[in-house]
Amino acid sequence: MNALPSKLLEPCWGRRQTEQRAWTTIMRCQTKLKLEDITLPVPVEEWIEGPLGIRLGYEDLSHLGDDVLGAAFCEEREIIIDEQVLAHEGRCRFTCAHELGHVIMHGRVRKQFHDTKADVTFSPDRYERQADRFAAAFLMPLPHLERVIVGSFDECQLKRTTCMHELMQVTAESEWLWRYRVLPAITREFTVSLSAAVFRCAEVQPRIRHTKQLLPRRLVKRLLQPAEAQDTVTAVQVVDGRPQYRDLFTDTTEGR
Repeated sequence: MNALPSKLLEPCWGRRQTEQRAWTTIMRCQTKLKLEDITLPVPVEEWIEGPLGIRLGYEDLSHLGDDVLGAAFCEEREIIIDEQVLAHEGRCRFTCAHELGHVIMHGRVRKQFHDTKADVTFSPDRYERQADRFAAAFLMPLPHLERVIVGSFDECQLKRTTCMHELMQVTAESEWLWRYRVLPAITREFTVSLSAAVFRCAEVQPRIRHTKQLLPRRLVKRLLQPAEAQDTVTAVQVVDGRPQYRDLFTDTTEGR
């Protein structure tokens, strides 16, 4: 089993097994293709058909039920994606990776999986949740996720340690970092949707003892909504490499 090569981040409690399965699958592809490093965005469709040896097709899936967007046939090692998903690249990639998760992990549970949601669903079904987590980990590998997050700080000349600590807080500065720096970098580099990026970051935590998840739960729903013009997050400015909330009326830094 390949150990997770992460320095800064690790899966939250109860997520490590799925994370490990996704990473082992990535390493299998990298080894078979003799790659020195993983290319971004992860070529999920090419890898499904190539080194993983799973048939992948696109067709109308309406005959399987209303709103079925993806199907996994575990015994046949076949994945079929509904044609309508092709118009949305991030959604299509996540659907492919989600169905791959079923084939890799759930062949002993069911012969077939029909999924009506192509993005992160927070489904009450444990196998759908596992497939979502597998997809997020496969498309956004942990060591590369670390690199992209830190790179989003460096690109704007922000202080790494300060910003990494700030991400775990429920503050205007944290929301500003997530909304305008970190999440745009993740969606761009990995070619995933905003909801997939948010889901991924809420499932990992820094490698610090007794710590909490990287993305606070209280910010998850907020980050999936557009920022309002009068929101305090719009008043955040960068001062000496550190994001700070600046009062719109007094122009002084609010006490922390």
